[in-house]
Amino acid sequence: MVKTSVCALLFFVCISQSSAEEFALLETDSTIEIRGRGKLLLCYNKVSPVPPTGIDSVYQRTGFLHPVCSPAGKTVTASYPFDHPHQQGIFSAWVKTKYNGREIDFWNLKKRTGRVVHRRVLDIFSSKEGTGFVVELVHRSESDPQVDILSETWKVTAVPTDGSFHCFDLETRQQALTSYPLQIKKFHYGGIAVRGPVAWLKENDSDLGTRQGVGRGVSGFTNSLGSNRLKGNHENPNWVTMWGAIHATPVNVTVLCNRASFRAPQSTRLHPTKPYFCFCPAVDGEFVIDQQKPYEAKYRFLIRDSKPDTAWVESQWRVYAQD
Repeated sequence: MVKTSVCALLFFVCISQSSAEEFALLETDSTIEIRGRGKLLLCYNKVSPVPPTGIDSVYQRTGFLHPVCSPAGKTVTASYPFDHPHQQGIFSAWVKTKYNGREIDFWNLKKRTGRVVHRRVLDIFSSKEGTGFVVELVHRSESDPQVDILSETWKVTAVPTDGSFHCFDLETRQQALTSYPLQIKKFHYGGIAVRGPVAWLKENDSDLGTRQGVGRGVSGFTNSLGSNRLKGNHENPNWVTMWGAIHATPVNVTVLCNRASFRAPQSTRLHPTKPYFCFCPAVDGEFVIDQQKPYEAKYRFLIRDSKPDTAWVESQWRVYAQD
C-alpha cells in the first residue's frame, strides 16, 4: 500500500494481490471514497451533506454510504429524496425500540427521539481480499437526557471483480454502551437499508402527487425465492435485487445476506411503491442488544449495469455462501 498525506487529505493506492484491479481510497475531513479502475464505487459520509432547499435540517445524516455507483457511473442510491428525506443511501437504524423505559426511534428523524451518527474512523486497510475501512457509528437518543446507547462498527471492503460489476462487503456489529439493554421490538421495517433514486418511485406512490420529471419509471424487486416487491415483502430470502433504469438504460443493485448474520436468512421489507428495502430481523420478533449479546450481520452488495439476472446472482450467492 502506498500512502501519501497532503494537509487533511489522505490518499491510498491499493493493488489487490489476487487481481489486476487497482483500488484507490481517498479520505478527506468529510468523506471516504473508494474507486475501482478510476471510477467511483462508493462514498462514506463522515459529515452530513447540506440539505437541499426546502428540506428540514433535522434530516441531516452522517455515517451512511452515498453515492454508490455502477461500473458505468450510474448512482443507485439517493440523498435527501423529497418523498422520504430520512432515507439516505445505505444506512442503519432501528425503529421501534425501548431503552431504560424510554421509547426511541432511530429511523424517523423528524420525531427527534434518536439518530445514528458517525463517530470516528478506526482503520483503513488493503489486502488480497480487497480494500476498505472500519468506522464506528453511535446510536444516540436525541431527547433529554441524551445518551449514546449503541456502538456500531462497519467494516466496508471493496472486493476485486472482472470489471463487469462492482462488489463490496458490509459487516456490522452493534453493542450496548451502557449497562441497560436496547430492546428491538417486533416491527415491519428497520435494520440495514438501501434507498434508490427518486426516478424509481412507482406511479401510484402517495408522495409523488403532481410532481413533474420524477418517478413513474420502470423499477422493481426480485429475490432468491422468485418473488416481486409485493409477494417478497417480509419473506426471508438469501438475496434481494432492486432494479430500474437510469437515462433509459438498466441498472440493478443486489444485496446478499450472509448465513452468519443474526436470524439469517433475515426477513426483508420491500416497499410497495418506493425504491427502498431493508433486511429486518425485527419482523420475526423482538430481540435485545446488550453488552453480552451484540448484534452481528454481514452483507455483500453487487451493482451491475443490466437487467436483473437471477442465474448470475445465484452463481454469486454460491461463491459468497462458501466463504
